Amino acid sequence: MKARENPFRTERVHAVRFRLAGTTWGELMGRLASLGHRAAIVGPDGSGKTTLLERLEPRLADAGLTAHWLHVSNERRRLPKGTLARLLARLGDRDVILFDGADLMGALAWRRLRRRSTHGAGLIVTSHRPGLLPTLLECRTTPELLADIVAELVPGQIAELRPRIPALFEKHGGDLRLALRELYDLYAER
Repeated sequence: MKARENPFRTERVHAVRFRLAGTTWGELMGRLASLGHRAAIVGPDGSGKTTLLERLEPRLADAGLTAHWLHVSNERRRLPKGTLARLLARLGDRDVILFDGADLMGALAWRRLRRRSTHGAGLIVTSHRPGLLPTLLECRTTPELLADIVAELVPGQIAELRPRIPALFEKHGGDLRLALRELYDLYAER
């Protein structure tokens, strides 16, 4: 199978919408506003933190706020030199920082960002653990969620894949990103 034909290719997986559990978008946005747009999305790897952060951006725009992205990862724990200083220098009262991976940066840099970002309209971060900011939402995964996503990506083949999903979920410790990558590889071999 060619990569562009694989139903689990990156652009298809990225197009899957975040599924809120136990709340609505209106309730979530109300809670975010009550926290002064300073909150954390918490959860393990592959639980949807970044996807949720991405889905918040248009809703923030609807509220008249402008999002500015920062991202660090295990591979790159520091922001490019000057990035943060430039952002903070132009931060206005309608600007919200969306920071993916905030718990991965150094403690001193985090404290500086948290303190200096109060000049903007908000700071929303993703983190593997609670405590950086008040928790907006804790992302969790289940085998049923994985099955729903697989059904969306390959609706005609879910019956064939459904028996494999619990083992796939367990194998990857609930990391949906890794489970979907394995399905990509499985389909690539076809």
